Amino acid sequence: MALFVIYGVRVIAITLPLRPLDTVWQLSVSSALISAAAIPLVGLALLHLAAYLDPANAALERRRDALARWAILAVLGFLLLIPVQGYASWSTVTAAKARLTTQQTSANRNFALIREAINAATSLEDLKARLQALESPELGIRFEDLGLPLPETRRQMLIRLNELEEQVKTRIKAPPPEAIENVATNALRVMATSVIYALAFAIAAQRRGREVPLLVEVLTMWSVRQQSRQNRRGTPAAIEEDYFAQLAPPEDDPPSSP
Repeated sequence: MALFVIYGVRVIAITLPLRPLDTVWQLSVSSALISAAAIPLVGLALLHLAAYLDPANAALERRRDALARWAILAVLGFLLLIPVQGYASWSTVTAAKARLTTQQTSANRNFALIREAINAATSLEDLKARLQALESPELGIRFEDLGLPLPETRRQMLIRLNELEEQVKTRIKAPPPEAIENVATNALRVMATSVIYALAFAIAAQRRGREVPLLVEVLTMWSVRQQSRQNRRGTPAAIEEDYFAQLAPPEDDPPSSP
């Protein structure tokens, strides 16, 4: 029981504050649930072992049956982590690409406006006013120290603007392929581990009034449905046998013995 309490406290500490629509929260919670899932699984296995070793203990048997039914929720929860992990990973990559596109578009628009203001200025005072109106970043050129005519000032400012634009483009980079690959690899790892833990809890889970574990019950139902579907369609051997039986003439009844 201490193992269940430890796992519950850890899950509560990770999930609070609740942010179910935040992909980062979804990824962190999924990873935490998977990384600590062995704790309640061991606790459930020990409870089954204790009930097996002490079959006369009715209280222990009731506790095992109750937790076996609760384990069904664990099975469903780990199966639910599979689409959640896939969606959260896909959203993370998509959001990173969208943020990159937004940054590039914003930077290109700002530099285009500044370049247009420099080319359209009719005087140094007009140039300064236009740049101040745009709230442009510092270009590293002081008006009072230039002492140059407008064409030369415009030329130097455009050179400086091109340098700044190259620096900004260098800083705004797409997510490296390694980062995307790491996200995909981690998602596949978590989803595969979720399936394994779902199967493990299904072995120890049991529905009310059932004598077999949940996994055995599901596999039995699946096998019965497959057999029923196969019987409805008819096996190839049975179909071939019926076909030749229709072609062959009926055999005469054997004579009755005296």
